[in-house]
Amino acid sequence: MTLPRAWAFAPLIVAACHTPYTPFAAGLTCTRIIILLGLLRALRNGWFSLSARESRDRLMLVFAAIAIGSTLGHTWEYDNPLTVRVRLVFDVLGAFVYAKAYLPDNQSLVRMASVLAISLVPFVFMMAIERQTGRNPYVFIGATKTYTLIREGGFRPQGPFGTPILAGTAGASAVPLMILLWRENRRLGLIGLTAALSIVVLSASSGPIGTTAIGLAAIAGWRFRQYLRPILWSVFAFLFVINFVRERPVWHLMSLIDFVGGSTGWHRAYLIDMAVKHLGEWWFIGTDFTRHWMPYALANVPNHCDITNYYLFLGVMGGLPLLLCLVAVIWKTFSLVFRTIGEIGGAGTPEEFRLWCFGAALLGHAVTFLSISYFDQMSFFFWLLIGGAAGFVKDAIPEENENEPAEAAPDPRAGWVGEWAPGLYRRQ
Repeated sequence: MTLPRAWAFAPLIVAACHTPYTPFAAGLTCTRIIILLGLLRALRNGWFSLSARESRDRLMLVFAAIAIGSTLGHTWEYDNPLTVRVRLVFDVLGAFVYAKAYLPDNQSLVRMASVLAISLVPFVFMMAIERQTGRNPYVFIGATKTYTLIREGGFRPQGPFGTPILAGTAGASAVPLMILLWRENRRLGLIGLTAALSIVVLSASSGPIGTTAIGLAAIAGWRFRQYLRPILWSVFAFLFVINFVRERPVWHLMSLIDFVGGSTGWHRAYLIDMAVKHLGEWWFIGTDFTRHWMPYALANVPNHCDITNYYLFLGVMGGLPLLLCLVAVIWKTFSLVFRTIGEIGGAGTPEEFRLWCFGAALLGHAVTFLSISYFDQMSFFFWLLIGGAAGFVKDAIPEENENEPAEAAPDPRAGWVGEWAPGLYRRQ
């Protein structure tokens, strides 16, 4: 309530990294209390922004309406479906509006990366302690799992998160932002990158390694950004061909990934198979029974299997419309960012590189959704990016480029060779 507006987002990142997703005050977690206070402050100071005239805001309002409306199609046997959906909407819409209020300009992305880098450092030490001792230090502030999970004879620390995969994903999804920070503040960027990669390693999970690889591959694409459109079409064509050449659908490529041993890629691919097969059961308003989709159910919710897919998690909760809302929000955000990059003009400015790194982080989340459901505070890392996108692109186009004269005719020697191997011409 007292921090300068430019830094008032920081408490939510610290809480997401270091406090468990455990309700302790009328269903409120630490992160929800921070969002509530932040929204009240934003209303008081006129920073609250949610307008039906903006396309992404409309999608978020539709998301909330569909989620709440889907309550009517669900049973009260195991939990109050209205309470579950109100909490979901508060987390998602609250984080979105919170980010719009406190990440209002293109410098906000650098500040956000800086706070995240600092927050990850103590998290690494806590993860290392848990890896060595098998005891979770975060249990003293409310973490529900005292003892650490074991796979293949080694501990898999999870800190305050719901699973080791989500803990590792918190570090993996931060890697593109740490590379962004490297250009702005090399020392802090190195610290943050080391912490993020260490978290990935300590989690001993294949999913975070895959997320890291996706982020790094997207960053590497910066060098070939003018060929982004043909590259994307080539990827889509490759996946399309693979889908029909292989005996199983393309998403079964996940079952081949196992970086650390003992991974359950088959489960994730088969879950999508079953969701498609049983589409008629959940497409309209979700479903309260998925036990028959998989050979095993959840111990605490016998009517459901383990929905390790954020898209399907929302589909089971609110049907295909809720799932498509998420896809539309991601698509609109990508469009906003890369349209801005296109308007900058490919000059390689710091603003352009920041937005590229933002897109890489967003891509990491979008692909990771296929293999894990963000059912705890991990969701705030994603929705803060979505909400902050409008601020991140604000004034990103340098003023000196607005009235820039037309470019001269290109050098006939220039091309992809001249662009990426200028020394070749010098040697000739």
